[in-house]
Amino acid sequence: MLDDLKVLSRIAPDLMADIGRRAQVLSSIESMQPVGRRALASRLNLPEREVRSAAAALKEQGLISMDAAGMQLTPQAIEVLSGAHDLSRAMFGLTKLEHALSSLLHVPYVVVVAGNADADPQVLREVGRAAAHRVHKLMQSGMTLAVTGGRTMSEMARGMQSATPINVMVVPARGGMGTSVEIQANTVAAEIARRVGGHHRVMHLPDTLDAAALQEMMRLPEVRETLELLQRTDLVVHGVGRADTMAQKRRLTAEETDKLRQQKAVGEAFGDFFDFEGKTVLQASTVSLGLGKLHKDSRMVAVAAGERKAEAIIAATRHEKHDSLITDEAAAQKIVALLGA
Repeated sequence: MLDDLKVLSRIAPDLMADIGRRAQVLSSIESMQPVGRRALASRLNLPEREVRSAAAALKEQGLISMDAAGMQLTPQAIEVLSGAHDLSRAMFGLTKLEHALSSLLHVPYVVVVAGNADADPQVLREVGRAAAHRVHKLMQSGMTLAVTGGRTMSEMARGMQSATPINVMVVPARGGMGTSVEIQANTVAAEIARRVGGHHRVMHLPDTLDAAALQEMMRLPEVRETLELLQRTDLVVHGVGRADTMAQKRRLTAEETDKLRQQKAVGEAFGDFFDFEGKTVLQASTVSLGLGKLHKDSRMVAVAAGERKAEAIIAATRHEKHDSLITDEAAAQKIVALLGA
């Protein structure tokens, strides 16, 4: 794709901007439809006249329709949507960013979504959709899939879809945390299983339990079954937290919080707090402690977005080997800047 674009830019440099803008608008309508031109222009940070011009050309080609509800794709657009998506990503530098991150973080598969989730909630939804697409590709019948909670994971669950049922067991990768039911790992696991036609189990535990309490709770058959499934999972999909934010959510003591600050912890996953180099500086008591070190064939997918999570993402990929990373443009650019590439 990148080589083809170089050729096109030599042959018709005057057309490249229009081609790229139309591809960008078509891809964005797909994720936001029905959407008005003003809302789309705001989302893309473009002048409304540019969006209007691209939309008029797409309508003339029979690729979108317009009505009072906004712009929507026509059935004809489905045939070119994948190519438009790839073209848009390549022309606006996302493909280049993906290659850079894959090399810098030693993660084989990286997806970068345009925008900054810290500033635009729509970006987080698109990160979730991209993660859902990747996870669906990795899922196979008979697998056990473990997922954490959080807003990003909740968006991923909503983005899941499957034309045919997949016999997959989905389990929460952590117990309850916080008060928002809709973003708990239990809820995320149930939603994914419902959307792909699989099965799920729940974790009837708070995430923070000491070893003695956990052993006592494992006397309950439903708790024991879920934990046993968790310990032999084939695919782990998780969010990445900033150390300071997760210290508050996990209600660490003042002494533990001081330790994180002194040892410069920047990220957290599964109760492990780690520094910029990925070294563990503190392990909080959690039901998912050690997840990801289960067996040689298990795979990990990290999903995190927003510039403020750049350091945590670097640390997480150094902390554990990952198959895939799904993030956004702002985080990707900050990671490249931090690693000096």
